[in-house]
Amino acid sequence: MMASHKSTQYWLVALKVLLLVLALGYIFLKIRDENSAVLKNLMDSFRISNLGHWLLFIVLATLNWCLEIYKWNISASTWFPLPLKETAKQALGSLTASLITPNRIGEYGAKAMYFAPKDRKKIVFLNFIHNSSQMLVTLVFGVPSLLYFVWKYSVAIATSKVFILLSIVSIFLLLGYFYRKKQLGINGLSIEKFWEKFKGIVIKRKVKLLLLSVTRYLVFSFLFYLLLQFFDVSIVLKDAAIFIFTMYLLVSVLPSFFIMDVVIRGGVAVWLFSFLGISEIAVLSTVFFMWLLNTVLPAITGSYFVITFKPKSI
Repeated sequence: MMASHKSTQYWLVALKVLLLVLALGYIFLKIRDENSAVLKNLMDSFRISNLGHWLLFIVLATLNWCLEIYKWNISASTWFPLPLKETAKQALGSLTASLITPNRIGEYGAKAMYFAPKDRKKIVFLNFIHNSSQMLVTLVFGVPSLLYFVWKYSVAIATSKVFILLSIVSIFLLLGYFYRKKQLGINGLSIEKFWEKFKGIVIKRKVKLLLLSVTRYLVFSFLFYLLLQFFDVSIVLKDAAIFIFTMYLLVSVLPSFFIMDVVIRGGVAVWLFSFLGISEIAVLSTVFFMWLLNTVLPAITGSYFVITFKPKSI
């Protein structure tokens, strides 16, 4: 029994080290392989004259993550009241652990590991609600912006592709309705039961999650706008908002593996802002700096929580 326990501990340590090596290795490779002009912008930005800008950027990025941590506290506290310190550990640690997974899907499993096995299905459900509230806000802001962008800039969209997309969505909705009582991949959970659980969450908590999601969305969108201006892009806020909201919608629905994450965001942003004649380097620099502030810095902080992580076994 003792040998088995020690073996489990060794495997856990090995897994922690592997996750950190992969996560930090990914960060290092992305920085090393970034466009040389973008890296030059990064090096040139570290000047005393830019100290005020950097402090503002870091404050907004920190606010973004404070909102995310508080939001997870509200989500988890539906059934598991937790101190903010614990939810900060879970949010940052799961970010680091999920950095190497497609669309960061590993966050679901990483957060669940902080809880006892009997509670993990509930945590996966709460994390889905948590992430869905942010996705809903992205859709609410992004869809009208996308439609306006397509109309204003006469972007050609193949009618056949729209028909195929609508058909796929309709099929999924029909399948969801007809199989609503069937169990999903998670044992014992059907769409009907999922809906019942969702209805069981009090309205006040749902509204709070949505308001926090909206606030967080506006914070990181405004940070993107400020970074554009930092790289000498002349654009008024209302025009920038259309493109930023459209960009976040497109990158949210596109599947991405960790290796291609920044590449996809950069490609979408360059294509969108090219309609305004904005330089590719300025856009790529903005995307890269957003990644450093909102992913790299919290992931480095989260690496401490990965190392000190102890799974619940009861």
